Amino acid sequence: MKHLQKLLLSLLLVTCPPAKGGGEAKTHSTPYVAYLQGKNNHFCGGFLVAPNWVMTAAQCFVHKPLTVILGAHTIQRREESWQTFEVQEYHCHPDFMSPKKGNDILLLKLKGNATSNSYVRTISFEKSKVPGGTACSIAGWGYKTPAATLREATVTIIKQRDCLKMKRCFKLQHLPSCSCAGSQEKRAMVPFGPRGDAGDPLVCNNKAYGIFSYRHNNWPGFYTHIAPYLPWVNSVMKSA
Repeated sequence: MKHLQKLLLSLLLVTCPPAKGGGEAKTHSTPYVAYLQGKNNHFCGGFLVAPNWVMTAAQCFVHKPLTVILGAHTIQRREESWQTFEVQEYHCHPDFMSPKKGNDILLLKLKGNATSNSYVRTISFEKSKVPGGTACSIAGWGYKTPAATLREATVTIIKQRDCLKMKRCFKLQHLPSCSCAGSQEKRAMVPFGPRGDAGDPLVCNNKAYGIFSYRHNNWPGFYTHIAPYLPWVNSVMKSA
């Protein structure tokens, strides 16, 4: 029973990309997005949730030390809009073991506070359940090798029962809280998001709703639902 309760808390959202795919994001249209540069050329996505806090996926912990770059659009060359930070503290969810077992959430406390401007800004959390049919957005630099510029696409939340009918909740069918997002098109692909950077944000109603975790074979991307973790998030941020 305790194991099932943990699984329920480690709710994963599943997203499918739109049929037409994604494209380059409008310059600095997502000022909350962070690029996390790790060791050995590994990188992750993330997003600014407070002036000195970035949220990402727990699996990115293995790439530390991480350097956080805010305000970036093109990652290959430094831009005047960049704000770069070292990480002071890493707070990985205590129950994280692997992406497929859930709890894939990590908080990074920065050494210093980000300056809010038109290029860098925090994003709040979507605490309500997003109903089927809601259009959400995904953004990131790519899969394994970062794209030249930030990429963005739109996905649509799919009703839970439709998701289960499509058998797209992988091995999570027993979780009554499992939900999906995306288009009904088959084999629709974009070069990021469902094949994106771990830690990329899923944004619904202009608020952070999920964290990109992993993609299984040709299945859609799995996202950690943030809302169930907010008590832990608030506790960490207040005590650190």
